[in-house]
Amino acid sequence: MNLMQSFRMALATIRINKVRSFLTMLGIIIGVTAVIALVSVMQGYNADLTQYYEKMGVNKITVSASVYQFYDSLTLTAELEDYVQSDLGTVAAGVTPTLSTSGTLAYGANTVDTSTVSLGSAQFSVCNNFVLQDGRDIAYMDVVNKNHVCVIGSYVAETLFGSADPVGETITFKSIPFLVVGVYYEKDGSTASSMDDMIVMPYTLNAEVLGSVAVSTYTVKAADATVMDTLYNDLDAFLKSKLDDDTGTYTLKNENSELNESDEEAASLSLVLGAVASIALLVGGIGIMNIMLVTVTERTREIGIRKAIGANRRAIITQFLIESGVLSALGGVIGIILGFIITVIVGKAMYDMILVPNTLMAVGSFVFSIGIGVGFGLYPAIKASGLQPVVALRAD
Repeated sequence: MNLMQSFRMALATIRINKVRSFLTMLGIIIGVTAVIALVSVMQGYNADLTQYYEKMGVNKITVSASVYQFYDSLTLTAELEDYVQSDLGTVAAGVTPTLSTSGTLAYGANTVDTSTVSLGSAQFSVCNNFVLQDGRDIAYMDVVNKNHVCVIGSYVAETLFGSADPVGETITFKSIPFLVVGVYYEKDGSTASSMDDMIVMPYTLNAEVLGSVAVSTYTVKAADATVMDTLYNDLDAFLKSKLDDDTGTYTLKNENSELNESDEEAASLSLVLGAVASIALLVGGIGIMNIMLVTVTERTREIGIRKAIGANRRAIITQFLIESGVLSALGGVIGIILGFIITVIVGKAMYDMILVPNTLMAVGSFVFSIGIGVGFGLYPAIKASGLQPVVALRAD
């Protein structure tokens, strides 16, 4: 009997025992579905988290400096800006003080009280991944002259102005008037408390807006990811030369580290979930072994006839391995289809994105399911091949 005949016989056996075959495949179906769905959803979670970090802006270093009375924080701010712009031009894309507060923004009768009010330099948008949609950005002279100007996020523009053009209009914050000179593109869904629910103004207005002239936090944007270590070391050396135990303290934080840590955590969790889901595949393999042992008992007389007319042990083993392999392969195919459907549904519901299972993972799950079927079908196949023709022919 050739391989094609063996495959046809395996399919015929499955058709004859449809319900039993389906129940046998159920463990494989559940296992493959679980592996694909769980790992794909974790990959979707990681992609969603990566998108969030990219919206915030990657390749950034946050500088936190606590300056004592012996050292003026405004002087440190000026020196840090000059150092980054003059000496770190090849590795740094920009630097900005990062100050923030909250409160109610008003334009006529319209108000919004969920906004983040940021104070920064002319490089605030570069450092924080904001792109100008209309008007202009905060300018260097706005910072120097302490101009009452601001750039607003898309949510603030929609809430306060509707379809009208905000540029050139005046809004108030803490009863202080600010001229809207620009609007940023939407980057975070343009909803309340999102990254689009914001306003930025010159940081030199901090005494008027925040009641303090101190600046303690800065964001430095790297030219790209490859120079992050160089930028970090250069900033560390600069701050070490400016601050000591008598003048203040500082800390540096590589914002890419959180993204890298989340990637590693998501990868580890995917492995754990995949391993847990794979237990169902092993259970499915045990089910296949059990049903194949039953099949050997039911087909003892058939095995005896085949051996009596010349079938060798290898042919008998091959036949039963093909049958168990076909069962698990069909279960794997059904599991892949179900896993695909579940992944798409969950991805749309949880992350509002179309998630598609990784092709390599789907192929790997299919191959692994066949391996499970063949592996657990080996013992029944060997048992079938070891039957003596005379004994097998006497079976009822």
